[in-house]
Formats: sequence, structure tokens, C-alpha cells
Amino acid sequence: MGALLVFWALAWVAVPPIVRSQIERHASEALGREVIVAGVDFSPWTLEMTLHGLSIASQGAGKPQAQVERIYIDAELQSLWRLAPVIDAIEVDGPVLRVAQTSAGHYDVDDILARFSQPPEPEDPQAKPARFALYNMVLRGGSVDFDDRMVDKVHTLRQVRLDVPFLSNLSADREVKVTPRLAFELNGSAFDSAAQATPFADDREAEARVRIQDFDLAPFAGYIPHSVPLRLRAGVLDADLRVHFEQAAAPRVKIAGSLALRGAETTDAQGGRLLGFDALRVVLKDVQPLQHQVDIESVDWEGVRALLRRDASGAVVLPGMEASAPAEAPAVSAEAPWQFRLGRLSLRDGVFDWEDESLPGGRATWKADQLRMDATAIAWPLHQPLQFQASAQLSGGGVPQGGAQLALQGQTTGTRAQAAVSIRSLPVAMAGPYLAGVLKPSVAGTLDADIGLARDGEVLAAKVARLSLDKASLSCPSGTRCETLRHGGVAVAAKSALVELGRLEVADAWVLPSQRRLSLARVALQQPRLLVSRSGQGGWMFEEWLAVQQQAPQAASAGAGAPWSVQVESAEIAGADVAFRDAAAPRPVALNLSALQLRASGFAWRDGKMAPFPVHLQTRAGAGRAEAGQLTLDATLSMAPGLALQGKVRARNLPLHAFEPYVSQDLNVDIRRADGSFTGDVRYADAKAGPSVVVKGDLSLDDVRVLAADGEGSQAPRVAEQGEELLRWKSLGLRGVALGMEPGKPLTLDVQETALSDFFARIIVQESGRINLQDIRKEAAAAEPQEAREQATDPLAPVIRFGPVALANGAVHFTDHFIKPNYSANISDLGGRLSAFSSVATTPGGGPQMADLELRGRVQGTASLEVTGKLNPLAKPLALDIQGRMRDLELPPLSPYSIKYAGHGIERGKLSMDVAYKVQPDGQLTASNKLVLNQLAFSDPVEGAPASLPVRLATALLADRNGVIDVDLPVSGSLNDPQFRLGAVILKVIGNLIMKAVTAPFSLLAGVFGGGDEQGAVAFAAGSSALDDGARQQLDKMAQALVERPALRVTVVGWAQPQAEQEAWKRLRLRDLAMEQKRRAAVRDGGNAAEVTPVSDAEYPALLKEVYRRADIKKPRNLVGIAKDLPQHEMEALLLQSIAVPGNSMQELALARGVAVRDYLASRQVPLERLFVGASKLTNDGAQGSGPKAELTLAAR
Repeated sequence: MGALLVFWALAWVAVPPIVRSQIERHASEALGREVIVAGVDFSPWTLEMTLHGLSIASQGAGKPQAQVERIYIDAELQSLWRLAPVIDAIEVDGPVLRVAQTSAGHYDVDDILARFSQPPEPEDPQAKPARFALYNMVLRGGSVDFDDRMVDKVHTLRQVRLDVPFLSNLSADREVKVTPRLAFELNGSAFDSAAQATPFADDREAEARVRIQDFDLAPFAGYIPHSVPLRLRAGVLDADLRVHFEQAAAPRVKIAGSLALRGAETTDAQGGRLLGFDALRVVLKDVQPLQHQVDIESVDWEGVRALLRRDASGAVVLPGMEASAPAEAPAVSAEAPWQFRLGRLSLRDGVFDWEDESLPGGRATWKADQLRMDATAIAWPLHQPLQFQASAQLSGGGVPQGGAQLALQGQTTGTRAQAAVSIRSLPVAMAGPYLAGVLKPSVAGTLDADIGLARDGEVLAAKVARLSLDKASLSCPSGTRCETLRHGGVAVAAKSALVELGRLEVADAWVLPSQRRLSLARVALQQPRLLVSRSGQGGWMFEEWLAVQQQAPQAASAGAGAPWSVQVESAEIAGADVAFRDAAAPRPVALNLSALQLRASGFAWRDGKMAPFPVHLQTRAGAGRAEAGQLTLDATLSMAPGLALQGKVRARNLPLHAFEPYVSQDLNVDIRRADGSFTGDVRYADAKAGPSVVVKGDLSLDDVRVLAADGEGSQAPRVAEQGEELLRWKSLGLRGVALGMEPGKPLTLDVQETALSDFFARIIVQESGRINLQDIRKEAAAAEPQEAREQATDPLAPVIRFGPVALANGAVHFTDHFIKPNYSANISDLGGRLSAFSSVATTPGGGPQMADLELRGRVQGTASLEVTGKLNPLAKPLALDIQGRMRDLELPPLSPYSIKYAGHGIERGKLSMDVAYKVQPDGQLTASNKLVLNQLAFSDPVEGAPASLPVRLATALLADRNGVIDVDLPVSGSLNDPQFRLGAVILKVIGNLIMKAVTAPFSLLAGVFGGGDEQGAVAFAAGSSALDDGARQQLDKMAQALVERPALRVTVVGWAQPQAEQEAWKRLRLRDLAMEQKRRAAVRDGGNAAEVTPVSDAEYPALLKEVYRRADIKKPRNLVGIAKDLPQHEMEALLLQSIAVPGNSMQELALARGVAVRDYLASRQVPLERLFVGASKLTNDGAQGSGPKAELTLAAR
């Protein structure tokens, strides 16, 4: 007992100064103002404490901001073991508060308010909530002075009396001595609340009722502190509240009644509209704050006008709240959870405005008006389904008001929820400001949708019963240059449209996130229009649409869930227009797809695999002004794990030339037109080893037109003049095409039948001697020999088989730049056929199948051309056996050739020829060239020509009496010899033939008639001018040749050797004397001297003797002086010795020889005007070939 007394004594002495100092110190720190406590009384034996003279200093030196005369607290001993304050009574006497408004919205207590507006330090989430039990609270004699210096008026609140029976969340079982009461005098007007009590009941209860009617809040709006972001501009308050105090084992405070606020209008500090409404009526059914229970019967909110805003920093600003970042989730408290129930919520005629200033693409403004919302059974926690429904009209983003309708209805519980969303005529342009941060083009379109949402625990599901997007588009922003649909040739598109979509429909779509599954019953696109383009720098059009740079996709984390499965029962695109433009190719590419139809069904993607599904594609494809082609595909398609397609293709007149720029870098030509058609089956499958392709059907390449490209800046030779037509044909048809390609196997190509009609080719022999068509592909010549060797040994060399090939109505324009001046020729009406051929042997170990060739045409419009034989264009090495015939080719166009090689132009003439070429597999060539020239006439020599040959003489030698030259030119050699050139060999043979006309014309002339190697001279016996049998036979052949070649003239020159021929001349003179003797004898006997035959050897001795007898010479005589009879040889010697040789006898002998030849030829029908005797020639040269003769010289007339 003594210890207790000591403890009480110490507490009685020590507690008051400690409490006083702690209150003054901590309160001053918290308020920023000086706090003074005049005195403290403490009774430790009753736990009663009294504070005297509490004051809080003002900002200036005036009266205290607040002061209290006395504060009495009667604590109970329960506070010690409950560790919570249990107070029997609290009495506050004479409290005084002085507040002054220094300027609009600012007060002399702003510094204190600012301190309390700072966010508190986070509490320990494990800490228990504060527990207390406060009873018998009384405030007496209160006073408040409000000095409004803005209007120079002071408002006073006097005789404030507030009695509260208890505030407790503890079961303390204390005696309640007061009844609830509120009384005061405001500016002289008294107010006192009524109270009812049942003090003698087992459960002592008390109830206070507060009624307020038509209380206008506007006059007090100016007194809201400036720190409060909301400004009240108008509002009328009605209240009818009952506060029920019940003292039982667990004290209760119950609030019931109704509150109504009418005509409320609020703004922000700058006067901007925030929140307003016509009426807000709240009916409180049972609110028990001490038990954390709120039961509201109904909330009716009418004519709500609210502004929701997000500022530039991204913080959401709600009415009456400063912008703030999203709050952290509150810590879980150990306090008993609040229970909330709202029987009915009704919102009518609401208008909500949404402003978002945080968007990089601009400011978003939305409005929801005619907002209606109804909800019932709102409770937390939920014990029964919460029913709700709402509807509104949406507008904003430049979209007129009243166009879009939004409706929502559903129900929810704690773990389950269902909702149905209906959207009608929602303009997607409302999302424009939000898309502008990532998408530059403006969006348009109207959205309608019926969507169902469901939740069952953690399982979510969404069903899109119907979704449609009508008249959607992406458009070029104003003031920006864009590649629009009109630039792509889609004339029906809007002027600034980049993408247009007539309608998008989605039906019966399910999204199941828990199962990672998406299924759609139907997806349909109607009349989409799209321009797919690539710039010259290689960027695609959608890259320019994006307002931000695309980031590389991040690798999927190891913990990523299973892949989504996607199933589409039916997908369709109808009436699509797609324009393709590529400026990154060497030349711009332009292709338009129109009337595109695409249908697919049964699409299913599961576990990274896709089951095959049917696809139907139909479209028109056009490029340029030509009529668009058509493409139809009916196939089965799969895209995972590899692309696979199998189906039927029907293509007609597809503009293949549109893709020529992609291969132009490998070509020296410009493909201006090429329409491709195909009807057949296609199969494609992609695998790791490579693709597998099978194509079967009929193929055609029509209306092909190929021009020579500009070779500027390229090392490749030009195939023709820039822009000159090189190849052209109307139709190239390949029927029965079968193409097969598999990894590790040779490519196979079979064509049953080929037909080429109405074709044209421009063939040029370039200055280097190379044919232009060899250079269609760049670097082709360098690669050809190597490719040939590789194909000959490559086991995977393609296997190609062609059926019959038919040609009709062809033309070839040929030009030769190798010779100067140039030569050109036209081949027309070219047609024919080539039978089947193949790149493989028909029998094991045999050669490739040879095809029968038949070609017919006309050269220069006059000459007929025919080529027949056998060849195989695919044979390696080359093998052929062909014959060609050409008839009546006019030769004057060939003058450039004759000037180059002979020095003479051609004035007239026709050429017919028969050629035959045979090439063996070993490369051996055997060729025959039979030329027939008719009425060939050359011009005078051309000055400055590279060569000058006696072509006129050659023509006269070779042409018959009808002006026809018939020449055979056999040629042989090996194509494997790199120095062997067939054309060069033929030219050499012709050149040798012409040179032979100069060096050995008679040999050439004899060869024409099948004779041997004849010399141009007729041999004579020494001293004689008579023609022997051999000479006559020689002259007979020559006469025949001359008769057949009237263009030739002959000059005969007789030759004699004076020294070698004098003796022979004498003997022939002696023979002539014998002949004269025989004529005299015949005349003497009465005969005719002209009929005397030449002296025979038998007659010669007798006639010689008679000549000797008559000769006046010195003769041997006998003794009587009579001439002796001498032997024959002695008589000849004496006579020869007596014959004198005149000086001109040898000259006359030579002349006689020429005349003899001339006369003999004349006797053989050679006209004398073509026969000439030249000056005789004498020589004593004993060289071979210089004996007695007559030389003949041929010349053209």
C-alpha cells in the first residue's frame, strides 16, 4: 500500500510537467505554430487529467489562432490492460477559433492546412488498427470568429454545444450520461437539435435527428481553401438524417435518412468545368461506421455533367482531385473489413467529357451523353449477383454527336461475371488521337459489334457474336505527300486514301485466354483497297505510316506459355483491289490486282502446325494500258511447318512483263510485253532439303515484245540499237507441260506439243562477228562453254523432252555489221515443224533422239526458202543433218558483201542454193553448198574497196549461155577445232574459185565441163601451123565451153622459135614442094588440083625424086654429065640445103598458128566477133612450155 501511495505521489508530481512539455513540443512541431498549455492537473488515483489555458499562436502578433479554457479527460483503469484508451468523459469548455480570409481562397491557417495535406508515412501493414472507447463527450461554450476581409465582414458562431454519447470500437460497458445534441448561434440565429433517449431500457439508446432544407451552399463557396482543387459554384443541400446511439455490449452508432444535393456546379481553380449535376439523392438505410458497415438503400443521380481529364504527364485528374500518379495498392489491414451494400444505383441523363492531353499525336476529346446506368444488389463482398445495365451516346474526335450508341448489361458475383456489350455506329476516328502516336495516317470507319464477356474465377472468355467495320480507311494527313491509292491506279478510291475497306465482318468469334485459343466462325472483307509500295531506298509503305520506329522483337522468355491455337471456319475477301508499286527495283514495277476474291475454310493452327485447308483465289492482274489478265486458283494450302500447296491453276494473259525489272540486271533487253497463261495442276512442298515442285498443264506465252535495252554504263555488248524491236511473237503455246523438281534429283521437263506463231526476230551479226541473240543474257558467252561441259558431266543435269514443235507465219530481219557497208535481209512467211526430241538417249548407250525438221519461208519477199533434215537442239554435243534450199534470191542487196570481198557491187542477179550440213557426235562436219547464180552482173570496181577481184571474168567463165552459174562448194572439218569456222571456210572456197579465174581460167573452164587440168595453149608440130588430132580435140572442148558462155571473148597468139624450128620449117617446105608436084601431075592428067589429097608416105619418095629432078640446084653427075640417081636421104639433104629461110618466115609461122586456131574455133560455132588473133611472138627460149604453140587468153566481153 505504501508503494502505491509513493507511485501516486510521484505521478501526481511528475506527470503534469511532462505532459505539458510534450504537448507543447509535439503540437508546435506538428502545427508550425507556438502551442502553450497554461497548466495540467492529474489525479493518478482516479486517472483524471485537466488541461488549462491551451492556446495556438496566430501568424502575426494578434490574438491566438485558437484557445481552450479547459479540457477534462476521465480515463478508466481498463485502458491499462486493454492497451487502448477507454474514456468515461471528455469535456471541452470555452473553445475559441479565429479564422480570417486574407485573399480569395487563402486563409491565415493555410500553413497549418498545408502541413496536414502532406501524405502520411506508410503504416506497418502488420499493425493492428487503433482501438478506442470514448464516452460522454461534451463541448460547451464554443465560439468561432470568421473574418472575411475580402468583403469586410465577420461571421460569428456562438454558444456552440455538442454532446456525443459515445464513439467506440471496443466493448467497454461504460455508463452513458449525455444525450446527443448540437446547438449553436450563427450570426445571432439559434439552432438546437432534438434528441430522444430511453435511459431506463436494458439497452440504453439515444437518437438525434438533423433536418436541412433548401440550404444554399453558393454563399459559402468562396470560403473553400485555395488548396482544395475543387470550387463550388452552386448547390442546394437537403438533409434528413437520424443518428442512433445504442449502448450495449458492443456500442453502435447508426445513421439513416436521406441526403440530397440539387443544382450542383463545381469548377477547378481556374474556373474550368469539373462536375455538375441536377440532383443527387442518397437514401441511407443503415450506416454503422464503428462496425464498418454501410447499407445504402438507393442512389439516384440525375443530369450528371463530369469532366475527366488526363494531363500531359499522364496523370488522371478526377473531379475534385489533383493530378496524381496511380496509387499503390493499400496494404492489407488486420482491421475488420468494411461491408458495403447499395440496393439500387440509378444514373440518368449523364454527360461525361474525357480530355486527354498526354498523347503525342494531339489532344483527345470524347463525350458520352444521354448516359443511363442502373445497378442493383451492389455489395461488398458480393453474396448475390449484381445486376447492371448502361447505355450512352458517344462522340468526339471530330465526329458529330449522337452517332454512336453504346449499351452494356450483365451481372457479376465475387467469382463470376457476365456482360453483354452492344456498339452501334461507333466512329473509329475517335481513336485517332490515340493511334496518332504510332500511326501517321488518319483513320475512319464505323464499328458495330455485339460482344459477350464472361469470367469464372481465373477463367476469362469473350465472344464476338457480330462485329462489322464499315467504310474504313487510312488517309494521308493534310499537308503531307503520300503514295495514295489513286497514285497506284485505283481511280475509284478517295483522293487522299491509302487503304480503304468497304466492310469487315466477324461472326461467332471466341477468345479463350486460359486455353490460349481463338476461334472464328466467319471473317469477311468486302471491297478492300490497298496500295503496297516500296520506295527507292527499300522502305515499305507501312514503315512510313508508323510514327515511331519499330523495335526488334524480343526473344520469347523461357517461361512463355504454350502457343495459341487459331481456328477459322470460313474466311473471305471479296472485290479487293491491290496496287503494287516497287521503286527499289532497277526500274519501277507496277502491278494492279482487281476484283480479287479469296475464300478459305477449315483453317486451324495448333501446336505450331497447320492442317491443310481449301483455298479459292480469283483475281484480275493488269500492268499498263493492256487488258488485265485473269488468275484462278483452287488449291489445298498449308503453311506450317513448311509451305505446301496443291491445286488447280487457271491463268490467262497474266502480265509477266511487269516483273521484268527484277531480272533486267541480268538481261541486255527490255521486255515490254509478255502475257502468260496456264491451265493445269500445281504442287509445291517446302522441306529442309529444298522445295519440291510438280507442274502439269498447258502453258502459253503470248503477245511477247522484246526491245533492245540501253547498254549505257555496261560492259556488255548491245544487242541492237536502243529501243529497237528484237523479238516478237503472237503466241507460244506449250501443251502437256510436265515439270518436276525434287531435292537430289534431276529436274525433268516434258512438253507434248509446242506451237509458235506470228513471230519476229531481229538477228544482227555484230562488228566482232558475234550474233546479237547470244548476248541477250549478260555474260552469256563466257558461261556457255563451261556450262556445256558441266551439263555433259553433271548427273543432275535436267532431263528435257519436247514433242512436236510447229512454227507459223514467222519473220526474221537480218543485218550484218561485220562487213562494211552493212547488209540487211528479211525472211518472211517462215513456218514449219520440228518433231519430238529429248536431252537423253532413247536407248542405253545410244545418242539423243533426232528430230525431223521442216522449215519454209521467203527471203526478201521473193526467194523461197526450205530447210529439212534432222537435229536435236538439246544434244550435247551437237549433232545434226540438215538440207536447205533457196530459190531466186535477188542479189543486189548483197552488194555490201561483194564490195567487201571482191571490190565490185552487184547490179543484177538471182541466187539459188542447195546446202547440206551434217555434224557427227564427234564434231566432224561435212557440208555441201551448191550455188546457182542467174544473170549475175557486177558493177565497175568500187574505189577504196578492201579487195578487187576479177569477178566479171569469173562470172563469164562460170555462167552458161543462159547466164546461169552452177557451183558446188564442198566443206569438211571439225567443230571441235577452235580455229574452224564454217562461214570462213565457205568464203575461202569462193575466193579461191575467183582467183582461179585469174591464174588458170582454162582449167576452171575445163573443170566446169568435167575435163582435166587444161592449159590455155594449143601445141603445134615444129615448123608447122597445122592442127593435129589432139589439138582439134582440145579446141572442140574449148569451142563447146565458149558457145555456152557467150560473155567470154578469146584472143589467140601464135608463138614460134626461129632457131629451133628452121630445120623443121625446111622439111615442111620440102613436103609442100612434093604436094605441089602431085597437084601438077593431077592437072596434067586432067584432075582437079583442089581435090588432091595430102602426100602419103608411100607417095613421098616418087614425088621427092620428081622435085629433085626439077630443082635447079647443083647435082652430082656421071661421066656424061647427067644427074645421078641418088638415095632418098641424099636427095632430101641436097634439097633442104637449097631451101632458103626468109627473114619473116617465123613470124608468119606464128601468125599462121593463131589463125589456124581462130579458124578452127570459128568452124565450131564460135562467133568470129568473139575471136581475136593477137600479135605473134617469137622466142629462142628453150624452157619447158615455150615450144611451138598458140596461146589463148579469155576475157569478159
